[in-house]
Amino acid sequence: MNYSPKQGVRSHGLPHDPFKSSIVARPIGWISTVSKDCKDNLAPYSQYQNLTWDPPMVMFAAN
Repeated sequence: MNYSPKQGVRSHGLPHDPFKSSIVARPIGWISTVSKDCKDNLAPYSQYQNLTWDPPMVMFAAN
């Protein structure tokens, strides 16, 4: 998934801003990493939240 916000333009073509609509109760986010030997990893993660709309920023927390 790729989301690139553009100010003043609805480039995504959706009726609502997907960034503002993406956080619901018990959300599942995706955390991606690349190891030192260039192996990709994508894992579901449920402890995250959006912080600001402009600029769009999310945070995640780990124990």
